[in-house]
Amino acid sequence: MKLTNEVKVGILVLLFAFGFAFLVLTFGEVPFFRPAVKTYRVYFDNVAGLGVGAEVRVAGIKSGKVRSLSFKKDKVEVVFELNKDVTLYKDAQADIGTLGLMGDKYLNIHPGSPQAGLLEDGGIVQKTLGYADTDKLIKDMTSASEHIRVMVETFRLVLSENREDIRRIVQNLELLTHNLNLIATENRQALRSAIHNINLLVYNLNRTLPQAVESIDRLAKDLDHIAVENRQDIRDTVANLRQLSQDLKTTFPELSRNLRELSYNLNALVVENRQDIRTATGNLSELTNNLKESSSRLNRILAHIEKGEGTLGKLIKDEELYRNISAGTKALGKAGDVAEKTSLYIGFRGELYRAGDSKGILTFKLQPDGEKYYLLEVVGDSRGRVYKEEVLPNQQVVKKEFKPEFTLQYARIFPFFANTELVLRGGLKESTGGVGADLLLSERVAITSDLWDFGRLDRPKDKDLKPNLQVGVNYKMRGPLYIRAGVDDLLNPRLRGAFGGVGLMFTDNDLKYILGGLRLPLP
Repeated sequence: MKLTNEVKVGILVLLFAFGFAFLVLTFGEVPFFRPAVKTYRVYFDNVAGLGVGAEVRVAGIKSGKVRSLSFKKDKVEVVFELNKDVTLYKDAQADIGTLGLMGDKYLNIHPGSPQAGLLEDGGIVQKTLGYADTDKLIKDMTSASEHIRVMVETFRLVLSENREDIRRIVQNLELLTHNLNLIATENRQALRSAIHNINLLVYNLNRTLPQAVESIDRLAKDLDHIAVENRQDIRDTVANLRQLSQDLKTTFPELSRNLRELSYNLNALVVENRQDIRTATGNLSELTNNLKESSSRLNRILAHIEKGEGTLGKLIKDEELYRNISAGTKALGKAGDVAEKTSLYIGFRGELYRAGDSKGILTFKLQPDGEKYYLLEVVGDSRGRVYKEEVLPNQQVVKKEFKPEFTLQYARIFPFFANTELVLRGGLKESTGGVGADLLLSERVAITSDLWDFGRLDRPKDKDLKPNLQVGVNYKMRGPLYIRAGVDDLLNPRLRGAFGGVGLMFTDNDLKYILGGLRLPLP
């Protein structure tokens, strides 16, 4: 029995599939593309949405991924891989960060210092830091707004309950001002004399105090010298002090007369500065009037607030406004949670086919979670839609029609063998119905297949053409760069041929850094 080309190709594809399945079941993933890694562990109370496969950054540089998450007693054990050339030390620290426009979670590692010693492969990172949680921040803001509302209500009640006390305080101030005015009027002469005598005393002290201090300093030095060498002289000094005491007794009446004179001078000073005292009394009266006017304004403001007038009154009285603010805060929290979990990928690639044909493809991929994503592509195909027109007998002219084509597909992601994943897609493929299946072997390697164009609208003049079946392999080189190669139009031997291409695929985090580096003016 002679095998057809289709059967041979099918057998070849099955052999490759069984080979890849054997490698996956045996080694966990394709060993040819797996880089040399080291494995470490760290324990958290809460991982805040960190998922398997998330990035691991050491000192801000992407250096590995999270391998697994599991509960160990009351902690969450995070097992992660790092490139073989990355070194960690025993005082390394770990925390959970957020990056990207959609808030992707990643494990951030601070490598530590060489003085602490090398952390061996399989070791445990002992120190962990906190994590940023947007939901917790929103809840704290909601609680703070409730406390502010209660505080404003309490302040309003306190002012309302103590209105009479405030009025009595103002009345007491007015009475105090009146009494001070009477006291100043009745003792005007005495105050002037006292002020004059005080000024005289201050003048005498300023003139004689430096000399007295200097004399005391000299006396202390002389006494110290005398105490050591001249005991007899000390006795004489004591006798002299006794004589000085006697002299003071005789001069005390004169000192008393000086004090009476000082009192007289103070009284005269009060008489001379009567106008200044009146000015001070007038200022106290004006202060009392200002306090009374301020109290009246405060009462009017409180009355407006109690009626619910003005911005503060509406905030205190309008329960519906409070409910709207609370509902808006909750809605904002839900929207932030959705945005945090959604990842955006934008890229473009070029592919070269047989006979010099090519395709240019612009890709938009929106992935809200780890179970599904939405794919949109704009395709420019140099082959276009091909049709034939006969000009002369036995002669044909091939013509092409060029239009942009669109791919819009919905994809579901399913766990497969070991750490691999199977993706099933369906929808539009280059402006025709199509389906697809991808096998994600690792972060770098994926096998893709697409079946579309069942009516072969690209070649309406060719008869008995089967749908276009394309099988390829994607390999991620470095950063956003990847290459793609495979076989196109497998079911039609006349059109079958190899293709190859290269492209770039950016995550939302890559775009953030690119736009930040360009320093674009933002509104």
